[in-house]
Amino acid sequence: MKKILVVLLILCFSLAGFSQNKGYKIKMEIKGLKDSTCFLINYFGSQRFYKDTAQFNKEGIVIFAGKEQLHGGIYGVYTSGKLLFEIVCNNEDFIDLKTDTSDYIMHMEVKKSAENKVFFDHLKFITEKQRSSQDLRNKANSKELPEKEKKEVNDKLAEIGKEINNYRLAIIDKYPNLFVSIIFKTMKEPEAPEFEDIKNDSLRRFMKYDYVKTHYFDEVDFSDSRINYTPLYHNKIEKYFKNIVYPIPDSIIKEVDMVINKAKANDDIFKYTVHYLLSDYEKSKIMGMDAVFAHIGLNYYTHKLAFWADSTQIEKVQERARKLSPLLLGKSAINISLLDTGNNWMSLYKVPTEYTILVFWDPECGHCKKELPKLAHLYDSLKTSLNISVFAVSSDHNEAWKKFIREHHLDFINVAVPTEVYKDQQLATEYIIKGYTDLKSMNYQTTYDITSTPQIYLLDKAKKIIGKRLDTDLLQLVLKKEEEKKNKIVH
Repeated sequence: MKKILVVLLILCFSLAGFSQNKGYKIKMEIKGLKDSTCFLINYFGSQRFYKDTAQFNKEGIVIFAGKEQLHGGIYGVYTSGKLLFEIVCNNEDFIDLKTDTSDYIMHMEVKKSAENKVFFDHLKFITEKQRSSQDLRNKANSKELPEKEKKEVNDKLAEIGKEINNYRLAIIDKYPNLFVSIIFKTMKEPEAPEFEDIKNDSLRRFMKYDYVKTHYFDEVDFSDSRINYTPLYHNKIEKYFKNIVYPIPDSIIKEVDMVINKAKANDDIFKYTVHYLLSDYEKSKIMGMDAVFAHIGLNYYTHKLAFWADSTQIEKVQERARKLSPLLLGKSAINISLLDTGNNWMSLYKVPTEYTILVFWDPECGHCKKELPKLAHLYDSLKTSLNISVFAVSSDHNEAWKKFIREHHLDFINVAVPTEVYKDQQLATEYIIKGYTDLKSMNYQTTYDITSTPQIYLLDKAKKIIGKRLDTDLLQLVLKKEEEKKNKIVH
């Protein structure tokens, strides 16, 4: 009897394990396609990956099948270099679809799949609305349409948009347990009240903006990893940081903390959020956004939190963030003390002008040969109207350096690392001991993260960094904006 009981328990556990992992089977019949390769692709954030491969037979039938259940999400059907349509996968062990190449969406017959029945009914509804409103959209884009008629057209288009939104809301109410409803909730964006009691137009616009920003993620379930297996979560956070958050580092950092803390509800969501934001702000060409990268790197890409990364990768990101931290906008520039052309030790911090242009360059650098004369011309045009200096730093106090300065009339405070210290390390130590310079000055390329030249910084009177990674044209623009800010304060 005990043996029978043991066998029954083993059988129960086996069946339980099998029921939790049914695998998947997706059958599609597409009239007009045959004898060709078809791919099932899955999303992870903004990226797409090949999940499975199968072959259309002569009857246009293709079957994807696997022993492991597919992760809930949106999947694409891809063949001959073209995405045909997308489907929803979510705990359904069998999906059966039928359509044809003349109109994949409108001719779609969902033979088995509750999720995809609702999903494709929705797509058909939208397609019908888009086709029926095409003439209206064409009119709205016409430059010749009178303003009154344009308003009427836009009102009609807005009404169609409301119909689509209401259709989705009805699905959410009717099918709360379907993943399709989660998809629509993730897509949903807040509609701000009109704030009609506020009479000031500017204040009303701000209130509407602030309402949208505050409630932007209200319908996003950060604990549900399935939303990251669709393009929707990526699109949501991308739009938030690109179009909604005020584009200054301090504001962005505040919102980064808010979003990442919400994302901690799920490991997949947290991993993608940190990785996407870290990478995006590391690559940003906008001045000052390295502060966001450094903040994410130091606070979230850590040994404790970045469970997906190995120690080497974590240390690499952390080191990069630490190196950038002293060089951020608003930080005090690190002092440099080096020899000028007259063999005098010159300190950056002793430059008394209202503005200091700090430029790192070398006479052999091709881009420097073009940019430094431009900088000299700009400086000549500014020095009579602005209290400004140029502190120009180079790596070798040699004749080639002096020659370039003379030939291009670089009327700057020109300093360089003494040539002899490259041959005599003891001499460098003596200079440091005597207080002429320091290790950070001698190794300024490391201190200021100089990986290419020229590099131009703009400092204020207190030597705070107010501009970085500039070219001459951008430098002129930053100076203009700084002067405009001062004038506003004065008046």
